[in-house]
Amino acid sequence: MSLAGLRVGAVFGSMSPEHEISVITACQAMPVLRELGATVVPIYITKQGRWITAPEFTELATFRAGLPDRGDPVALDLAAGRFMVGSASLLGRPRELSLDVIFPLVHGGNGEDGTLAALAALARIPVVGCETLAGALAMDKYRSKQLLGALGQPVVPARLITQPGEAAAAAAALSLPLVVKPNRSGSSIGVTLVESAEALPAAVELALQFDTEAVLEPAVAGAQDLNCAVKLLSPRASEVERPLKGEGVLSYADKYATEGQLAPKGKGSAGKGDVRHELPATIPGPLRSRIQELAVQAFDALSCRGTARVDFLLSAGGELYVNEVNTLPGSLAFYLWEATGVGFGALLEELVQEAVRRAGRAQPALPGNLLAADGVLGK
Repeated sequence: MSLAGLRVGAVFGSMSPEHEISVITACQAMPVLRELGATVVPIYITKQGRWITAPEFTELATFRAGLPDRGDPVALDLAAGRFMVGSASLLGRPRELSLDVIFPLVHGGNGEDGTLAALAALARIPVVGCETLAGALAMDKYRSKQLLGALGQPVVPARLITQPGEAAAAAAALSLPLVVKPNRSGSSIGVTLVESAEALPAAVELALQFDTEAVLEPAVAGAQDLNCAVKLLSPRASEVERPLKGEGVLSYADKYATEGQLAPKGKGSAGKGDVRHELPATIPGPLRSRIQELAVQAFDALSCRGTARVDFLLSAGGELYVNEVNTLPGSLAFYLWEATGVGFGALLEELVQEAVRRAGRAQPALPGNLLAADGVLGK
């Protein structure tokens, strides 16, 4: 089954600290969607929040030359359930931008957090990946961790604060060293390893620059990062990777930068020769199976759809912890699936078809008018 005949709106960019990572992910996915026969409509959200489209937005070279600020404006007509493109002027009016499915490729807030899924649901347009609840819950590190912990998953204790003045009391309930991070952000942006009480205020201030809430957690001693992707259909869990990092917590630079440049993962680049990843991770078989089992459980507990990446921490003593669930991982974690035997094209086809099937099961409104029936309020 191919995607021939489908018009796919790839939405990316957005007012998010992870803007550039979103551009990379989109420019990796859009050519593959075209190879599958889909007509791809690139919808770029600028850092100022403007929705624009242009044919050249499918090419990464366009963005390397400078982030675009010009293109045909795109707006969503909720009442009609359709996108419109163009501006009203003396020469014409906005025209319909026909789309069969929306493919959110936005990382972080204003997209991965369920807002794009909500917008698509209101407009009655199928959307790839998580629905609103799963996106919002997974983006909230503290509350998703509370849910997963209540279901028996291994998680580290955490404290949530909204003001710098709350940090000392929260830290006292835990123990140094601590990890301080924005509650709703990703790509390790705003994350600090705090090893002394004197360093705590600056770390909290940084985290609160990226969200209204900050999370404090005890740092896992000698932690190794281990990641596993999950989807709905078999194989459900991917191979396990070990991101390689510098000192302290896994940073934005560890994840994406090489010699000062953003480094997108190309096909095959995350194999054993990649200096940033060990894939597959050199770990015992039982540990690999346990990670895959927990990853599927976390995916299902949050009602995730599409593909998500579940990140784990492994302590020096061998304790395994679920760290977070990324419902729209960088590069869609395609390199994890390729290492599992699922090609990027097969993955994208599966995700789009899943969205189309799910939309066909949407709950319709009840027929008739209950307010006109006897016994209803007001009668």
